[in-house]
Amino acid sequence: MKMPNNNEANTVAVQGNLAAVGTLEGGHFLIDLATASVLHAFQGHTAAVLSVIFDGDEIISGSQDKTIRVWDKMSGRETLRIDAGAVVYGVAAQENLLVAGLDDSTVRIFDRASGGPRHVLTEATGEVNAVAIDAQRMVSGSQDRKVRVYAVPSFQLVRVLEGPTNWVCSVALEGDRIVSGSNDNTVRLWDARNGDALHVLQGHSN
Repeated sequence: MKMPNNNEANTVAVQGNLAAVGTLEGGHFLIDLATASVLHAFQGHTAAVLSVIFDGDEIISGSQDKTIRVWDKMSGRETLRIDAGAVVYGVAAQENLLVAGLDDSTVRIFDRASGGPRHVLTEATGEVNAVAIDAQRMVSGSQDRKVRVYAVPSFQLVRVLEGPTNWVCSVALEGDRIVSGSNDNTVRLWDARNGDALHVLQGHSN
């Protein structure tokens, strides 16, 4: 299917038969994959949408306009807006917390209910491209080529994972495993408990 108004899709999240799509023009759409129809065109972002995630009945988006927005999936209504203070590259959510990776080299944690600030993490020395969180850990990936692991809920730095030779562009958490994707054309698998590198997958040409 074509995006509405020929918008250029930039980031996608999927939940069942639904896809949330953010575009470089600032558009943000909820699409029914079974019918290829647009259910909602979310109105709010004024610059490129760089990240979207589903979290239960809500959709969370981060944008070049320096905001994080939370949307009701059913009504399409914006329920929360957070001024993050910098371009938002990555977003993640865990119960009452929202996490954002920003272009000012920080990770910021916000209260899910109020949008108020909870923590500012300043260990990265490059823009933070990606974040992931579960009940035990929060992980960030940065342009300084490092993956950082923090304890939840204290957000104390536990360890720094090194190996990528270029920007870390994506991170994911699954149980005791951390996965990172880098501009060095690798995907790396780590043991979250001790930081051991388990596998390096290299096959992409760029």
